[in-house]
Amino acid sequence: MRSCVDIWNLLHDGSIVAFSGECPGDISVKVEVEYLCDVLATGSKFLWVNLHSCSDVEFTPFENSELVKDLTQLGDCDLEILSAKDGENHISLCCSDGILLLNYVDATCELENGGSVTFTTLSQACKKILE
Repeated sequence: MRSCVDIWNLLHDGSIVAFSGECPGDISVKVEVEYLCDVLATGSKFLWVNLHSCSDVEFTPFENSELVKDLTQLGDCDLEILSAKDGENHISLCCSDGILLLNYVDATCELENGGSVTFTTLSQACKKILE
């Protein structure tokens, strides 16, 4: 599950602005990460992270303990990604306003136009930013 966590760490400072699909099932997470997309030189301002066989999505805000599980509501939260780590049965995304827990089998990325982006390509783009 390591690469499933690493993909979120590559999207550090990106903002989750929408979810689509149904949980349980396959869902897509729209992440605005313009600085990374600029390096990819695609003209896209966001990436879709497709979560395959997702069985759980839940967000706990820091300000209150009211759990948010509705995908539409989650998309309205504008969650800024700070870091990610493996949990016992989930991936834990630390966001600026709370913790997002995700449980899924695999993740893939694609551009705004639907073109596929590999983990290796994202990783190389991040390295260019740091140079």
